[in-house]
Amino acid sequence: MQPYLLFRSGPRTLALPTRLVSQVVPIGTIAPLPATGGSLLGLAPAQGRAIPVVNLSALLGVEAPTPQADGSQLGLLCEAAGETLLLPIDDVIGNVNAEVQEGQALLQDGQFGDHPASLLGLAALSLAVGGRLQSV
Repeated sequence: MQPYLLFRSGPRTLALPTRLVSQVVPIGTIAPLPATGGSLLGLAPAQGRAIPVVNLSALLGVEAPTPQADGSQLGLLCEAAGETLLLPIDDVIGNVNAEVQEGQALLQDGQFGDHPASLLGLAALSLAVGGRLQSV
C-alpha cells in the first residue's frame, strides 16, 4: 500500500503518488509559449521560478478545470522525470492508501479507497509534453 493524492481536473478524478506532489498552489498569470502543440498552457510563477503548466484538458480530452469563486486557478506542483510541472486542477479530494500496480500509460484506471480514479502517469505525461520542456 502506498499513499496517493486524489484530485479532480475537469470531470475526471485523478490520482498521483504523494511522493511526486510537492504542494497545491494558486496558479498565477500564465505566460503563453509558442509552438507547444497545445500540450503546455505556458509558464506560471511558483517557487520563485517559471514552471511549465501542462494542458491536462487537451492531453486527456476533457473540459478544463473551473476557476475558484475568486477567479483563481489551483495547481499541483509535481516532479516528473526530473522536471517540475504544474497541473491545473479543480480541487483536492484527499489522501488515500491504495495498492495499485503503476504502469507506463498516461492514465490507468483503478480503485483508490472508496474512489474509482485514474492514476496519472507522470513519466508518460513528461513524454507527452516531450521536447517542449527542453526549450523552456
